[in-house]
Amino acid sequence: MKKENAKLQQELEDQKKAISEVDGEIRALQSNLTLDEIHAKEAKLGTQVEEMEEKLNKLREGVTLARPEDRKAVEEMYSEKISHWRKRKRMFKDLWDAITENSPKDLKEFKEELGIEYDEDVGVSLQSFSELMPQSKKRGRGQ
Repeated sequence: MKKENAKLQQELEDQKKAISEVDGEIRALQSNLTLDEIHAKEAKLGTQVEEMEEKLNKLREGVTLARPEDRKAVEEMYSEKISHWRKRKRMFKDLWDAITENSPKDLKEFKEELGIEYDEDVGVSLQSFSELMPQSKKRGRGQ
């Protein structure tokens, strides 16, 4: 009886292994795309490639994507915003220095207590944004 039970247990284990192997094959086959899905994906990727090639050809031909007036308006607005950023940063720095001039508290703790973060604390640099401006605009207005 024990031998028969052990034999049946072994057969059960073998069957479980076979079932798990078949399940693995089924999952692998189900994760693959069908022929129709492959054709649909190929068509979709083909249209994307065509669209990107058209854009690339336009760029290679030197087609202007933005009108000069629009570009100038955006550059002026950007320059103005950078200028405002500089002024506000300077005003805050002057005010902060005046407030904390005779403060007995540790300035880092006081800053954290008030929830103040400098640009540099969050990884933003005014200089890196200023470098994005065209060279002629950088020094033209006394910034």
